[in-house]
Amino acid sequence: MTKIYSLFIALLLVLITITACRQTSPNPEVNSQATIDAAVAATDAAQASNQATIDAAVAATTAAQAASSSATTAAAAVDAQATANTQTAIDTAVQATVAALPTPVPVEQVMTMSEETLAALIDEAVTTVTLAAEQSAAAATHAVADNTITAEEAQAIEVTLAGTDESLAYVDELIGTYTTLYGDLAADTVAELQDIEASLDAIEQSTAAMSESLEEINDSLEQGVALAEETIVQVEDAAQTASAQADALQEQAQAWATNYQTVLDSRAATAIAIPASQTVSDPKVAIEQVKTFFNTGQMALADGQISATELNTIAQYGANATASLDASGIPALQSLSGHISEITTQFARGDANQARLKLDGLTAALRGVPLEGLSIELPSLPERDSLSRDGKDRLSR
Repeated sequence: MTKIYSLFIALLLVLITITACRQTSPNPEVNSQATIDAAVAATDAAQASNQATIDAAVAATTAAQAASSSATTAAAAVDAQATANTQTAIDTAVQATVAALPTPVPVEQVMTMSEETLAALIDEAVTTVTLAAEQSAAAATHAVADNTITAEEAQAIEVTLAGTDESLAYVDELIGTYTTLYGDLAADTVAELQDIEASLDAIEQSTAAMSESLEEINDSLEQGVALAEETIVQVEDAAQTASAQADALQEQAQAWATNYQTVLDSRAATAIAIPASQTVSDPKVAIEQVKTFFNTGQMALADGQISATELNTIAQYGANATASLDASGIPALQSLSGHISEITTQFARGDANQARLKLDGLTAALRGVPLEGLSIELPSLPERDSLSRDGKDRLSR
């Protein structure tokens, strides 16, 4: 608008000058309309130029706003993707921990397991602990990567820690049951399990340290105060320690499982190899030795556990009975030797369930022996459910 006024004033000055010149000099007549038209054209041009400038400014502003909006949107998208990635990682850790949690086997079922089956269950439970501890450590390490922990991340870590605690409690219960049932029979194996328990305790301490630090973090988040850097470092340190302990535990458990199988096979071979201390050829005496073997096995089953002393006694009586049956020269009696060896093997392997079945088989085989004048009736074995109840009561005491 200022430019328009300036042009108008300039036009007036031109007209005044022309008028003055007419009075002082007889110059040719100037075309006034042409001058006015020129001034109007100049004004229009100025207006057009001014509008173009305004339009350009508006276009530039719009472009800048669009660029700013795009940048903001892009930044928001990056942040959203980062948040989504973090949450996905946390969710994956939580889901993996929950999926890895074992389904506890009822104590009644555990009591009827063979030593070998229970040992395999312990090995599986220890593996579950290592996986759960690794997941807890991974969730914590991922959460502190940006030097802070959100409420959601803290909650996710707590879920994995709860899974680790549950796994620790379960394997501790299984080891306790194994020790109660086979602590005397498998002393070397129990000693190795005690070393594993020490490693489990170390992991429990590390996860407890993480839980304690997370409680402090949750308190700070609820109060709306900044998280203490020291607390975040404590979470990270505890996570790294737990991860290293889990790796060491897995190697330890693998070595134990391998050694256990060797020890178990050796124990069974040793029991079968015990030489007879008394051999007779009289069939009646041989049958009495079989009865003694049977009764000793029955007593070993009565309390739901097998001791090393009981195994040695069973193996010795079995060796005597087998030698006498073979010395009797009677094929029907000699055929019983295989039953006795199988029973001894099952006792040596800590398989009370199979030992009981084999004793039942021995009873049936004896009743089928056609020997007149020989009393070969054997007492009935206790029911399996009563054995498991007795064992459960003993564990509770």
